[in-house]
Amino acid sequence: MSSGITAPASEEAAREYLSEMLRWHFDKETGSRFWVEYRDTLPFDPVTDIHTFDDLRRFPSRVNELREVRVEDLVPRGATEEPPPYVVESGGTTGRPKRAVLSRTRIEQLVDMYCAYVPEAEGHTMLSLFPTGPHLAGNWQRRWAQRLRVLYLQVDIDPRWVKCGIGAELQERYADHVLAQARDALTTQHVGHLLVTPPLLRRIARSEKLAELVRATVRVITWGGARMTREELYEYAQMVFPDTVFAATYASSITGTRALLRRSTAFDDLPVFDPVGPELFVRVVDPSTRAPVPYGARGQVLMHTVTRDMFLPNNLERDLAVRVPRGEEWRGDSIADVVPLSEFEGSRVVEGIY
Repeated sequence: MSSGITAPASEEAAREYLSEMLRWHFDKETGSRFWVEYRDTLPFDPVTDIHTFDDLRRFPSRVNELREVRVEDLVPRGATEEPPPYVVESGGTTGRPKRAVLSRTRIEQLVDMYCAYVPEAEGHTMLSLFPTGPHLAGNWQRRWAQRLRVLYLQVDIDPRWVKCGIGAELQERYADHVLAQARDALTTQHVGHLLVTPPLLRRIARSEKLAELVRATVRVITWGGARMTREELYEYAQMVFPDTVFAATYASSITGTRALLRRSTAFDDLPVFDPVGPELFVRVVDPSTRAPVPYGARGQVLMHTVTRDMFLPNNLERDLAVRVPRGEEWRGDSIADVVPLSEFEGSRVVEGIY
């Protein structure tokens, strides 16, 4: 149904892809109102003057406009005859949620990627401790289970409620409520694949009963949505759940793009994520200049999302990371040891449970 997400074979292929996507998003016949009507306000021509992914730093970041823009204005005109896209929302970590649109084809491409990345998931009933509702995570995970023809169990989670200033005591009570649902599923069902956020996995690992239930049947843990330290990943993969395969991704919650965790859990290895391109291009930069920091240095994560559904260039994320080379400079950066900022764009960053 879809071609999947594949890395460009060469710098020339990456440039051709970027050029094609810029024409798509800024042409009056195919682009969205969000970008077509913005074209004349730019001090450069996005179709003729942008040649590399690093050139995308010339664009202003418009990601915060996604908190207010009408979702109809985000749909590319060239896709209006296709099935209506999904509307997805962010988790509200940095304030009011952002909205974006993802086509059904894009969702299928995302599932393609996970099937290739986590082949061990095949044949295992899934239990997801991720939010559904308007959030992308739990919804594409359900489609993943359908593709694998396995059963899918879901715990009901509202991540925004946990982040709305309810206080530490109530946050813990809510986490206990979520894990009580997980305990019921793990006790009564044969769960082979656990999809979970790090804040919830920490609590599971600390609970003798829950950890025992996971060890009994779970053979794959896919985590994401928040930070996990090198020490935690080593402890969970090697000591707490030694018979379990660990996989993870890092990305913005609404873009449908991902960076994949390298499959290594040696203690000395930082958790490194490799962006899947050309749809996601990442640099680790000095936030004041947006110039790349040296390899091995820590900077802020700068993302360019370039898909047929969505064009979101030059977005500083709420995370700091260590810059890791990917081999060829034109592929962008990999990122290691991701740490969230305590404050971002004047708002306190509240991780919660997602």
